[in-house]
Amino acid sequence: MIYTITFNPALDYIVKMDDFNLGHVNRTNSESVYAGGKGINVSIVLNNLGVKSKALGFIAGFTGDEIERE
Repeated sequence: MIYTITFNPALDYIVKMDDFNLGHVNRTNSESVYAGGKGINVSIVLNNLGVKSKALGFIAGFTGDEIERE
């Protein structure tokens, strides 16, 4: 088991769009929010590779609420 610690977790916002026009209103096709931060990202990759891993850290406020919802 590998433990990772993230002292400053983040939220990664991913938006997809067909086209981007500078200076115009652009519409997205989809939006996604993912937990991020170095330790969290490392734990995600390790788990995808079949290595047991647990992400630890401190969460609070808006970011913490969103991470707990996942």
